[in-house]
Amino acid sequence: MLGLVGWLGLATGAYLFVKYRRDFSEVQFKHMLFYPAERENYRQARGDYLISVSQKELEAKKFREAFYHLRVGANLAPHNRDGRMLLAQFYVVWQRPDLAHNLLVEGLEDHSKDREYLQTTFSFLLQRQADYELIQIADRLLAGAERNGVPDERLRLIATARATAQFFRGNYDLAEDTIRDYRIADSTDGRLLAIRVAWERGERESALAALQSMTEELPDNEQVYAQYTAYLREDKRDDEMRRQAVLRQLSYPDRPRARIDLLYLYDKANEENSLKMGVEDLFRDFSASGEVMLALGDFAANTGRPELARRVYDHCKDTQLPWDGAALMTVEAYVVAKRYREALEACTGLQKENPEWGKRFYSVFNGLQAIANYGLSDVEAAELFLSNFLAQSGVRAENLVAVSNRLLSVGADDQARLVLAQAVRSDPLNQTALTGLIRLDLASGRAEAVIRHIETLLTMRTPPRLLLREAYNRLASDRFLLIPQRSALLNDIKKNL
Repeated sequence: MLGLVGWLGLATGAYLFVKYRRDFSEVQFKHMLFYPAERENYRQARGDYLISVSQKELEAKKFREAFYHLRVGANLAPHNRDGRMLLAQFYVVWQRPDLAHNLLVEGLEDHSKDREYLQTTFSFLLQRQADYELIQIADRLLAGAERNGVPDERLRLIATARATAQFFRGNYDLAEDTIRDYRIADSTDGRLLAIRVAWERGERESALAALQSMTEELPDNEQVYAQYTAYLREDKRDDEMRRQAVLRQLSYPDRPRARIDLLYLYDKANEENSLKMGVEDLFRDFSASGEVMLALGDFAANTGRPELARRVYDHCKDTQLPWDGAALMTVEAYVVAKRYREALEACTGLQKENPEWGKRFYSVFNGLQAIANYGLSDVEAAELFLSNFLAQSGVRAENLVAVSNRLLSVGADDQARLVLAQAVRSDPLNQTALTGLIRLDLASGRAEAVIRHIETLLTMRTPPRLLLREAYNRLASDRFLLIPQRSALLNDIKKNL
């Protein structure tokens, strides 16, 4: 009896300590009373509790505290789906995709029946180009599933992910088999994937005909319209693209995408009156939309229209819409218009109007000022700004590629290469940066760099054939005759052609 009383006393003490001193209000008395038999249940309950605490801390923007509780909670409660997914997001934001990768894949053991978890994991793997791993996971999950039957939503999701990964790796026959076997083409996403396969096979007419049919069948579907116009643009069918954009604008005047598409077509055709009317219509109908104003500012930057970009900036600032993006696009518009001195003046003026931007957008302003100074042939100032730009950590590879492209436009090829090299170092999976680097190295005859980067490119998704053909022809010339491993690399390139 005394032993029982003592045991109850210890359990009660432990219960009160955990509840009040460890701030775990949801602990159950049985966890302490029957510990260690209840050890796993206690760990799961405490982990769930810490994850809920972290979610509240996130709402309060206490990010460090949230991360700590989330990491501990996910370790204690590995079955908690939301905790695992949220922790993976933290790892991605803090540039540890390797940890996010392991966390999500390990969670499939518990959550392979959960569509949302599968969607998150597959999207992450596709983003990281882990296509072969995704295919293996999908094969395992599809094992035993009936082919040619009517798949449920979960099976369709898994099969679509597998077919997408196969498509990205250029395995078009296998992708088509998966689409057929699991009736993926019964869904809109599946039909679009089948069309993308046909397009990449070179069957452009049939792909465009299928998209035309889908457009008529699903006139309100933004994804179908976006894919159709993207292919029309790539195939330089401006008249048909204009027809589709006009029809969509008339049918859905509350949707801005077609109007922005028309602005680019008007600019390309030098139809200034139509362009001005389109701009005024956007200000009239979408003046309260920050997203549309940003798209309009992006158009102004891409086409070298600084006055329009400045108007967007002033409008956003006056109406309390986010205006920082429009401000940076104003400077970029001056650069594209080759009005480099005005670009520098805009940089100075914008930082005076918004003093906090000197630190917040330090790297962006340095990049823009480097480009403008190269455009003015002020190499000394340009190199100073470029050095400051490259010294900043955390600049996204996409931004580095954009700066590199602008540097190329002002004839600063060597500097553009430096920026691309940094982009590849910061994000080795960025195929745009790598292909740009290879093109520059081919042009300048950097044989060893070309070979090293081509070897990497061949491990990625469907490398650009035109680039591979150019690399093959260059490397096969006598100029590169004495380069080690040339023959092996030429054979590898030939296989991909």
